[in-house]
Amino acid sequence: MKLRIKRSHRKCSDTYLLKICNRVKESLKGNSYFPDPKPALADVEKAFQDFQMAVSIAGRNDRTLSSAKNDKKALLSGMMDNLADYITATSNGDNTMLLSSGFDLSGTKTVSQILAPIEQLDVEIGPPGQATTRIKKVTGAKAYIHECTPDPITADSKWTSETITESENTFTNLRSIAKYWFRVIAIGKGKQAVYSGLVSRVIQ
Repeated sequence: MKLRIKRSHRKCSDTYLLKICNRVKESLKGNSYFPDPKPALADVEKAFQDFQMAVSIAGRNDRTLSSAKNDKKALLSGMMDNLADYITATSNGDNTMLLSSGFDLSGTKTVSQILAPIEQLDVEIGPPGQATTRIKKVTGAKAYIHECTPDPITADSKWTSETITESENTFTNLRSIAKYWFRVIAIGKGKQAVYSGLVSRVIQ
């Protein structure tokens, strides 16, 4: 099964561009497959926020605001193109890497056979030293890897991993009054993997 990134962000609605850009940038945060995204995620985040603001204030009858919004949309779409090029080159045909990027993909198999992205990760703080990670079940997922690591995240961060068949997991024995980062990876057939965004919490 050969997958490739769809360039549907080039001509799409404002809402769709915001949705897919948010999914991609969250999927790339802390993603070890793509340690040095180009353009940098900080630049993508700024362009995303600028476009989001422009969308919120653009009026139908205000041509100046509408034009400014379209300029910011073109800038963000161009950044997504550059990210897609970087991911394609870095992946070098590795489907698992492509799937972890958050981009919409096309391939030789039907979309229903490809794991859907993880839209949201909820992290609930429980009694002292505990935290529960929870996502909606991903169709086609055979297992879930729940991970956490103390703040800050660096290239040398050591992730505590729990591989289970459930989309919910409770971590125990975490350090109290310490900040942790959490993520979940859904695993499917053919070594497919999709990552949630990163969520941080301070443990009780």
